Amino acid sequence: MLDTLDRLVERVHALARYGVWFGGGLILLAAFVVSFDVAIRKLFNVSLGGADEFSGFALAIGSAWAFGFALLERGHVRIDSVYTTLPRPVCAALDILGLSVFGIFMSLMAWQGTGVFMESVRNSTVTLSVIAWPLRYPQFLWVAGLWWFVVIVVLLWIRAVLTIVRGDFLLVQKQIGSKTVQEEVNEEMVRLERKRAQDEAASEGAKP
Repeated sequence: MLDTLDRLVERVHALARYGVWFGGGLILLAAFVVSFDVAIRKLFNVSLGGADEFSGFALAIGSAWAFGFALLERGHVRIDSVYTTLPRPVCAALDILGLSVFGIFMSLMAWQGTGVFMESVRNSTVTLSVIAWPLRYPQFLWVAGLWWFVVIVVLLWIRAVLTIVRGDFLLVQKQIGSKTVQEEVNEEMVRLERKRAQDEAASEGAKP
């Protein structure tokens, strides 16, 4: 069962990476649109209209699709000053408790977001700008990102519970706990080695 869940988490992790690329691309596009709008407003006294709304949509959608990847990477900020001094069984229990609370909160947020989206669909709500964008399209992408995050939380929660039942408390920490200093150092060393190898390969390829 755990092996199946591990393989499923790996596939979800790959999909989440595409999601965070999509969200990051939207935010970069929004930055370009806003910069272009500011430039033409300054130079030609004209405006695209709706650039600020687009940037708001991009931030909401990009953040929603990045949440899941950050969770899988254990990248969310946690205050763990006391946590690191506790026994492993207690840490594992706290990790599952924290993930449970996180999942409940995000489920409520996704549920409420779905209600907002459905209301926009029923009322054909549009933005207040001159462009009058239909709100249902950006809201759909936003809500989809939130529900995708909830799916990831549920999957990780099930795997963590099965792992703690098996008594592997250290593995629970590696699955959903905050990263240790040593883990972060090791990851940075791997990145540096990979970058060094790429630089060496590039320099070798540049030689006549």
